[in-house]
Amino acid sequence: MKLQYRIALLTLATMFFALVSVGVMVYDNVSDYIESSIGRRAMAIAKVVATVPTVQRALLSPDPTAVLQPIAEQWRQDTGAAFVIVSNMNAVRLSYPVPEMIGTPMAKLPRERVLQGEDIIYIGQGRLAPSLRANTPIFNPDNGEQIGFVSVGFYLDDIEALTDAAGGRVVLALIVAMLFCLAAAALLANQVRKELFDLEPFEIATILNERIATLEAIHEGVVAVGVDRRISILNNEACRLLALQPDQAIGMKIDDVLPDNQLTDVMDRGLVQLDQQQRIGDRLIVSNSIPIVVGDKVTGAVVSFRDRTEVNRLAEELTGVNRFVDALRAQTHEFKNKLHTIAGLIQLRQYDAAIDYAIENSQDQEELLGHLRRHIQDPVISGLLLGKASQMKEQGVEFVIDPASHLQSLPVHVTSGDLVLIIGNLLNNAMEAQRDFPTKEISLLIRQEPGELIVRVKNTGPWIDAALGGRIFERGVSGKPGGTGIGLSLIKEKVQLVGGSVRYENQPEGGVLFDVRMPYGG
Repeated sequence: MKLQYRIALLTLATMFFALVSVGVMVYDNVSDYIESSIGRRAMAIAKVVATVPTVQRALLSPDPTAVLQPIAEQWRQDTGAAFVIVSNMNAVRLSYPVPEMIGTPMAKLPRERVLQGEDIIYIGQGRLAPSLRANTPIFNPDNGEQIGFVSVGFYLDDIEALTDAAGGRVVLALIVAMLFCLAAAALLANQVRKELFDLEPFEIATILNERIATLEAIHEGVVAVGVDRRISILNNEACRLLALQPDQAIGMKIDDVLPDNQLTDVMDRGLVQLDQQQRIGDRLIVSNSIPIVVGDKVTGAVVSFRDRTEVNRLAEELTGVNRFVDALRAQTHEFKNKLHTIAGLIQLRQYDAAIDYAIENSQDQEELLGHLRRHIQDPVISGLLLGKASQMKEQGVEFVIDPASHLQSLPVHVTSGDLVLIIGNLLNNAMEAQRDFPTKEISLLIRQEPGELIVRVKNTGPWIDAALGGRIFERGVSGKPGGTGIGLSLIKEKVQLVGGSVRYENQPEGGVLFDVRMPYGG
């Protein structure tokens, strides 16, 4: 059976049971109320009759029936009672709806209490049909002595007819309520079906298991949060990266485990945040945050992240390939020119000049390699500088690596790929800046101090305009025509992530100096 039908039937069964139970209780209460009300009514009639002076005097007269029978019958007709009977202390009928029975003893019923001066209400049957009876004593107005009693009754059949009429109204109300519940159950079942995307429970269970398996198969940490920014779902990789237990993490605030998250823009404005670098304790991660939108309302967000070490490894592989491709291209072009020069000298039979030229260029290359080997211990950085040197020589740029340069180890959380990005972008910008200048010089300093790593790149190009200088590190802002404005912003993001700084200075003699500082940390 489909879920919507099960919900509808269960709702109807529950409401039917509740309504029937309420109906039975209401019917019982109505029946008790009608019976109690008629009993009080009978007692009120009896008390009025018992206090009528004519009735009291008639009981003391020689022929009480002549007075009491008309009075009793008049009261019976006016009040709608089944009977109004006046009796003496011997329980002899002095008035009766059947005149032939006047003067005969009343039926054996529990009247001991009324003969002792008490009011009683009971159900009984004498010569007439079963009835609800109210008995009250009649007292002598002169001395207060009891001289008889009045019995007023209503037939049980009449009481039951009144109860059945009230019960019919209760049943009608229950039927109306049941019809309303039927409509409400149908509406609820249809609404539930829509909310569950018309999925059956076994389909939901299948999707849930697939989702769990998918989350665990992803080689990234995945965390889902609600509008209250509390974690509702996370996979094992997220627990590992966040150093949490699954039971501990559910319900925690995302801000407590990812303090540098970008979820404010994601949750409030529905923006997607991609490739955001964050710090978790002593680990750096790269995260993506995507809003969960139901209808047109943001109901939560999903954050996926992975350890930056693996990202850096892939980036370094790609960077290394590109770096060596550029270096080989530049060196191929350079060697081709050298070979053409040597071939020309040989054709001119300038053998000594050809030998000197070959030795001179070989010595320049060996000197650069030796300098990098002695002072720059990171082979990735050495490869970058070697390639850039060949590229600049090809473009006629004088590239000087400061003799004070020294790099033994990298700061904490700074990888070779980070340093390649920083130095590579600064050198590229320097070459671009002085492309149209007659004098093209670039100097580089990489120095490892006790507490920080310093990288300085100086060029002989134009100054950076003061109006642009305050925004030069913003993404999308560039001082070059057609520039992307990405390089310097990436440098700033990388440097700030590890607690460093980057700035520039327009040099008095011309050109611009970029200064990058990154602390070594613990």
